[in-house]
Amino acid sequence: MRSGKRGLVRYLALSLALAASAVGFQAPTAASASAAVECCGLVIRYDSIQNVVVAANISANNVGRGSNCNIWNWGGGNNWNPVNPGGNCDTRSMNGHTYSWNIWADTDAFTIQYEGYWLSHHGSWRWVNANVYTKINGAETAKCYRESDGVNCYVVY
Repeated sequence: MRSGKRGLVRYLALSLALAASAVGFQAPTAASASAAVECCGLVIRYDSIQNVVVAANISANNVGRGSNCNIWNWGGGNNWNPVNPGGNCDTRSMNGHTYSWNIWADTDAFTIQYEGYWLSHHGSWRWVNANVYTKINGAETAKCYRESDGVNCYVVY
């Protein structure tokens, strides 16, 4: 748990969210983020956050695709294992879309292009710099919100 008031607030919010999900409670969401089946490496953009970018078809080597994905957790999970920049990928902006499945069926990574973001990866918090991708697996969903301290993204199953 992070120290200080901010860490306590994050801890309590996450605890409440986990407790609510354990009893089947679903918190209300924005109208543009109505209920959907969550699978297949999904990113959900709330609150009209701009500059969310999703990536798919990631390779650790330069294989001629158009974009480089600077991924901090190449093996997935919460372990620091960067591919910097090295990995090629296909990228698309989520501006105008709430769900990444409106872009393609399986999202492999995401980033906030022009600002850093707080990331809760299954309850473990870290700061991720702008334009640095977080890799997610097919069973994970990333939900990004604008909160009082900036963009916060939560990776959950």
